[in-house]
Amino acid sequence: IAGARATVLPRSVEQGALVIGTTHPAATVEYEGRRVRVSPDGVFAIGIARDAGSPAVVVVAQPANPRTGHRIEGRPRDWPVERITGVPPKTVKPPPGIAARIAREQAEVSAARTRDDARADFAQAFRWPVQGRISGRFGNARVYVLPDATDVPQTPHSGMDIAAPSGTPVQAPAPGV
Repeated sequence: IAGARATVLPRSVEQGALVIGTTHPAATVEYEGRRVRVSPDGVFAIGIARDAGSPAVVVVAQPANPRTGHRIEGRPRDWPVERITGVPPKTVKPPPGIAARIAREQAEVSAARTRDDARADFAQAFRWPVQGRISGRFGNARVYVLPDATDVPQTPHSGMDIAAPSGTPVQAPAPGV
């Protein structure tokens, strides 16, 4: 293991950003109390939360060097709120069977997000999975307005939705599991 190599991170990012950094391949990197995997090339990635405060601090310990906190200033981002009227109440408040299925699927998504594989697919260019109108963006929030004018706020969106006709082939945006 050779000597130190500069850790490179952006000075500032918007809330909700994916941050890709580089450091010594044998360094340890921590963010938000969790260890972050560093690739054999010294590349690592962290996600800045939608509502993250500033600064984000990434702690890096390179071989034979002390732990160093790298500050990334967070810039507030405007997260639009979409008010939607005319949605059937059973869509806003699904019946028990559908609510249970949604809960199971969310648990699977949460479990998948805990994976820590020795992969660096995040460092490659992503491709669009399908061509179409963007119908939902990461971080945006929706408020469903029921027929009785009751507002039902939803959790912020955790992905991107692209509208396309049913049956349209969809490709993976990058290698992965």
